[in-house]
Amino acid sequence: MLKTICNNPGKGSMLFKAKRKINAGIIGGAGYGGAELVKLLLLHPRINLVFVTSRRHAGKKISSVNRFLTGVTNMEFIEPDIENLTPDMDIVFLATPHGASMHIVPDIIKHMPKARIIDLSGDFRLKNPHIYKQYYNKEHTATDLLGEFVYGLPELNRDAVRKARYVANPGCFATGVIFALYPLFTVSAVARDISVVAVTGSSGSGELPKELTHHPIRTSNFKAYKILEHQHMPEIEQFFKDTFISWDYEIGMVPQSGPFVRGIFTTATIYNEKIQTDRLRNAFMDCYGDEKFIRIVEGSPEINPIAGTNYVEISYVGRSNFIVTMSAIDNLVRGASGQAVQNMNIMFGFDEDEGLQFPGQRP
Repeated sequence: MLKTICNNPGKGSMLFKAKRKINAGIIGGAGYGGAELVKLLLLHPRINLVFVTSRRHAGKKISSVNRFLTGVTNMEFIEPDIENLTPDMDIVFLATPHGASMHIVPDIIKHMPKARIIDLSGDFRLKNPHIYKQYYNKEHTATDLLGEFVYGLPELNRDAVRKARYVANPGCFATGVIFALYPLFTVSAVARDISVVAVTGSSGSGELPKELTHHPIRTSNFKAYKILEHQHMPEIEQFFKDTFISWDYEIGMVPQSGPFVRGIFTTATIYNEKIQTDRLRNAFMDCYGDEKFIRIVEGSPEINPIAGTNYVEISYVGRSNFIVTMSAIDNLVRGASGQAVQNMNIMFGFDEDEGLQFPGQRP
C-alpha cells in the first residue's frame, strides 16, 4: 500500500517571496562538496553568502584553496566557532565529515535561533541511533533532534521539505538508488529482493589522499568495497519503509570504485515474471515526466551529460523476467551540494531550479 504518491513540481513556502536576499553560511566549505556549494551559493541570485568556515584553512582566501573560484570571490575562510559567527542567519549548511554535525547543530540552534539548517553529512538521515552507530561506528550525541530532520530528496519528498526547518540531505549512493527504484514500487513491480551495483568516482572519497581511494591508485583499477554494508543502505531502506506501508524487501548493494573522478552510475536488478512494458513506461513518466532535473532516457544513462550538474538520467529495461533500472548522477552536485540548494529553494519559496540552471558537458 502506498503512503505517498509521486510529487508534482511546485513552489515552496511563500514566506520569503520578497525580493530581498537571504543570509546563508557554510560550516566546512573546503572539501570537494563544500567547494561546489560555495560556488552555487555565490552565484545564486537570492543568496548573500555571509561566511564559509574551515578550521584547516582559516585566514586563507577561498580562491587560493579552490582556484576555480578565482575572480568570483574575495572571501576568506574563517574559524568554525559558532558563538562567534553572525547570529542573524536565515540558513546554515553543514558540509562537515560524518560525526561532526551532531555536535554542531545544537550550537547553531542556540546561537542562530531563526536559522534553518541543511546537513549534507549522514548524521541526521537515520532515525534510529543504534543503526547509526552500526553503520557509522559512532555514538549519536543529539538523538533528541533525529526526529526534527526531514529527508531532503526533493522530487519524492517535496511537501515535507517545503514545511521543514531542518533537512538531512540524502547520501549520493542513496540518491541514485532511490530514484532508480521508486517508480517500480508505485506499480507493485517488485516481486523479490533487489540487487544493486553502484559505481562511484574518486571525488566521492574526499579531497585528502587515502591509501586505497586516492585517484592515481584507482585511475586504472576497478574494485568493489563495503560490500553489503555501505552506510547508505539503511538510509535507502528507511526511505522506502517510510513511504510504502507494506514494503518488506531487502536491498543487496555492491558499491564499486570506478576509474573516473565525478559521478555515480547505479544499476538495479529485480525479478518479475509478468513484465508489462507499458506499465513500466507509465510508472516512470507518472513519477518523473514533469520533473525539471530528471531525464528519462532510452538505452543507458551516461555520466558525462550530467557531470557537474543537478540533473539525473534514468532508464529502464524489462525482459526475460527481469527489470533493470539505471541512473546516473554527479555525486558532488546532485549527490550533495546541488540537491542541498534545491532543498533550500523549496524551503524558502524560490523557483526550484533557481541557481541550478546549467547543463552538463561533452566528453
